[in-house]
Amino acid sequence: MKKLFISTILFSSFGLTAQITNNGLITDRPDQTESPNAVAKGIIQIESGLLFERSEIAAGFSQHRNVYPTNLFRIGLANRLELRVVNEIVTYKTINNSNQEQIGKVSGTENLQIGFKYQITKDDAKIVVGAMAHAIVPTGSEGISSERYGIFSRVNLSYDLSENKNLSANLGYNNYDLDFNEEGLVRYAEGNFTYTLVYGVGLSDRVGLYVEAFGDYVEFEDWESNLDAGMTYLISDNIQLDYSYGWGVNRIMNYHSVGISIRLPK
Repeated sequence: MKKLFISTILFSSFGLTAQITNNGLITDRPDQTESPNAVAKGIIQIESGLLFERSEIAAGFSQHRNVYPTNLFRIGLANRLELRVVNEIVTYKTINNSNQEQIGKVSGTENLQIGFKYQITKDDAKIVVGAMAHAIVPTGSEGISSERYGIFSRVNLSYDLSENKNLSANLGYNNYDLDFNEEGLVRYAEGNFTYTLVYGVGLSDRVGLYVEAFGDYVEFEDWESNLDAGMTYLISDNIQLDYSYGWGVNRIMNYHSVGISIRLPK
């Protein structure tokens, strides 16, 4: 059960991340790969969406997770440095698959995430490199929060194959089972290694498509592998819509997500 909780929280964080580039607007949704690019100094970018996920949590039982909304706030603090705040409102339902009876439900807020992204190389580098980390604070609702601290960290890479084709990847470490006592930091779990690899294509100045593989080495014991695909549509230079669908490769899981990203003018 403990591994299941960690995996669920890990996936909820991934639900926010992505990279599709259209006419200068670079977002961290809808796919799972965080872009290496930080928003410019003085810019505020809001990336929000709805997520509907179903996964098997035990033999004969599934969990439905609805997020309304996922919110990522990105604020440019300095050249190639951004502040990041993640906030989500969520409902979990436990379903008996044999008769589709709901046997549990809880709603509220997930734990707050606060972090930074630093773009290591410039935008015109052959390979754009960034690094980011979030601290997870146990502020979530009762029954949803683990009541422990956590860390979510990644190295982000992006390479332009051509003018309209891009290959990006993330490697990271996450641990959602940390706490503090009189001796300092306590780690109650080993944490998880995570990876993503995404191929994106710009069909036009407004439309982008992607396919992606992503997964976790949970507690450095078991691999969980997944795939997803999606699209973005640029309404204007500062507003983008998106849709994505994901599914498990070696586990029973699928999700739909729709969203909008807005870059506020200075």
